[in-house]
Amino acid sequence: MGDFPRRADYDWNEILDLCVQHGIAALVWDGMQRLYDDHIFEADTMSQPMMDEWTSWIMSTEQDWRLMKMQADRLSRFFSSHDIPMMVLKGYGASLDWPYPSHRTSGDLDIWLFGKSREADELLRTKKRIEVNDDHHHHTVFMLKDRMVENHYDFINTASHRSNRPYERRLKELATLENAVPCDNFYIPGPQLEALFNLRHMALHFSAAGCTLRHLMDWGFMATAHKGKIDWEEVIRISQEAGMYRFLCALDTICVEELGFDAACFPILERERVLADRILDDLIVPEFDEEPPRHLLPGLFYKYRRWRAAWWKHDIVFSDSKIDTFFTQFKAHLAKPASLRES
Repeated sequence: MGDFPRRADYDWNEILDLCVQHGIAALVWDGMQRLYDDHIFEADTMSQPMMDEWTSWIMSTEQDWRLMKMQADRLSRFFSSHDIPMMVLKGYGASLDWPYPSHRTSGDLDIWLFGKSREADELLRTKKRIEVNDDHHHHTVFMLKDRMVENHYDFINTASHRSNRPYERRLKELATLENAVPCDNFYIPGPQLEALFNLRHMALHFSAAGCTLRHLMDWGFMATAHKGKIDWEEVIRISQEAGMYRFLCALDTICVEELGFDAACFPILERERVLADRILDDLIVPEFDEEPPRHLLPGLFYKYRRWRAAWWKHDIVFSDSKIDTFFTQFKAHLAKPASLRES
């Protein structure tokens, strides 16, 4: 840290925009406060209006996190009254691994109902008069005010890649009440389920539309919070079977060498420096960066061009051949055309 510039002509607007885009504005602010406290940043490095704008983003992040928690609590109480337990996936559960949970940006609310998703959807329609959309693969969708809720009947999309199917079976084996962790009025995944699900979810995002720095921080904080509780041998074996072992090694390389996490928390078996650099470059400036069209045929062509540009990602995330993937996804999109609007 001794070489960190005490003063510099930073473009704080650009930095804040990038932090907001990657969902880490509050986290970066926390880090800057430590730099101020350690006298590494000068007090006047950032203008007061810029500080006010940054503070506004933090307050918004904290408020949205509290709102998501409240919505999850109310929804779980409703389902519990009908003998349906609820597990919250990804966002809220992941935030609990962060130093300040409310500083993780919130998004959709993802839930798992232990095999009772269809029953729950019917209750929402009849008891709550909530419209439930089933045009998507592996989950249905409904709205709680302005919050989208994804009710998962599968953890990952088994229609898009054959290699997702054995992976999904293992996730479901782990997704039991016995393995779940009570959290207020609902549950969150146990460490093994969280590790395997977050890894595959991040890999799928990365291969399709790219992921964000928040995804990487989720992985780092998760590994740190559950040090000694994750069976890394299983994670490594399953990642090899699924075709994403190099992706796993690159993630760990980034977390340790770029983000400063403790190497003892990760299974790093092979250092993937070159691949890690390319992943980070694509994270900040995507190699394919176009908005998807809304109609079927243009959407199919867009998907093909994006997939073709991301062949290198396919090779580090899937064990499926490209030809098999093409026809599997083509069939999946025809079965549910709305999936063309998914990232």
